[in-house]
Amino acid sequence: MNFKISRLSRYLARQILFGLLVSGGIVATIIILVDFVEQSRSIGTRVDISAFDILLLTLMRTPLLLEETLPFIFLFGVLFALFRLNRRSELVVMRASGYSAWRIVNPAIVISLLFGLLGAMLLNPVGSALNAEFEARRDALTSVESAQPQAEQVWLRETTADGFIVISAGQLEENARELLQPAFHFYNTNASGTPDLDRRVSAEAARLTAGFWALENAVELAPGAEPVVLGDISLPTSIDRQSLFERIRSPRGVSFWDLPGLIASAEAAGLAVERFELRWQGLLTLPLTLIAASLIAAAATLRLYRLGGAAAFALTGGAAGFLVYFVQEVLYTLGENGTLPPLTAAWAAPLITTLLALAYIASTEDG
Repeated sequence: MNFKISRLSRYLARQILFGLLVSGGIVATIIILVDFVEQSRSIGTRVDISAFDILLLTLMRTPLLLEETLPFIFLFGVLFALFRLNRRSELVVMRASGYSAWRIVNPAIVISLLFGLLGAMLLNPVGSALNAEFEARRDALTSVESAQPQAEQVWLRETTADGFIVISAGQLEENARELLQPAFHFYNTNASGTPDLDRRVSAEAARLTAGFWALENAVELAPGAEPVVLGDISLPTSIDRQSLFERIRSPRGVSFWDLPGLIASAEAAGLAVERFELRWQGLLTLPLTLIAASLIAAAATLRLYRLGGAAAFALTGGAAGFLVYFVQEVLYTLGENGTLPPLTAAWAAPLITTLLALAYIASTEDG
């Protein structure tokens, strides 16, 4: 008897994995197509770049985008798998043989838990690293085509009255004030809207003070002119310490394993870290979020197909998933603004959704 139950559990797990494979493949294809068109529009129209290079840039962004769409992959994957079983009356046979709804949803819960842990601890670091490489290559292509970006390279862009300034540096010091080996590229925008390089100012270091960059041993180089040694100078800027920290360290660009250390060092430096704490809590809730999505799908497909209305219930489940996503985004916005604590903003939606889905399944199963 136990062996029979084990075989049914494995069968359900295979069906759910197949549904996730179909759903993930569709979502990944849509992501690649949409992002390829976007990169072709934003980069391909500004620089001479092949379609293959644009595709490589798109693939660099794909893992992080897949991580963000994992709840939808699980919602529609589990929905697809259980609806197929329901339509073929396999769920009817399982229920008639004494297989409870809880045993049916158990494989989905276990798979969601495992994929949630893998998504936070493996997919997120890989996606963050590839996204950082994407941003470095994109900035090098669109701003300073001759630069050879490195993984640690820092890139900033600041708008001026005549054009913009592109700032590149070897690294940002932990105090979020000093750039090492910076280079300030000054661009003027001509009448046709095309940027022209006016001059380049490099230095050994640039320290951010109130409204100024303090450059050490600066050297200016203009096109067609000899280098001019400027020494220690100051350049006006609209960037402050907090915005510098947030520009360099976007929460999406920091991996799961680096977030705790970054939050601790930023707090010690007196910087606001609510957005990074929210990102950290969001990654911690990923397993629960996937479980909530799977339970919504299960609750929407456990109605027996022969009773009618199964398709309508499945559509309702999909709509409920989008509603939960909307609520979660609202809570995230409140968390980023400081209206809600990061813990509440990240955990409220998946926790409440999980409890409601469990309550609905219990009411249909046990009356």
